[in-house]
Amino acid sequence: MDIPKSQDWNYQEFVTFVMIYASNVDMDFSEVEKARINARVSKSTFDKMYHEFDKRSDFESLQTILSYKGLYYPTVARKLELLNAVKLLFFADGEYTPMEKELMHFFEKLM
Repeated sequence: MDIPKSQDWNYQEFVTFVMIYASNVDMDFSEVEKARINARVSKSTFDKMYHEFDKRSDFESLQTILSYKGLYYPTVARKLELLNAVKLLFFADGEYTPMEKELMHFFEKLM
C-alpha cells in the first residue's frame, strides 16, 4: 500500500497518530493517555495528528498505519519498538482492557 502524497508524515507524526489510534480503541481517550502522548510530542504535532485521526474512520486509520509499514517499521526491531510504545500507552491509565489486549494481538499479527 502506497502512502498518499498528501500524507507525508515524519516519524514523530506517524507514531503520534498510532498512539492516538491505539488510545481510542476502548472508546475512552483518557486524560492520562493524552498527557502521555503530549509528553512525547509538541502540542502542534499532537493537535495536527488528532485532527488527522478525527477525520478518518477506524478502517481508514488502520489503512493509514499500514501504509507506513515499509517506511517506519520495516524490521522486527522497529516493529517491536512501536509495539512497546503502544503497550506502555495502554498501561498509562492503570488498566489494560480486553479491547487493548486484542488490539495489541491484532497489531502484532498485522505489522
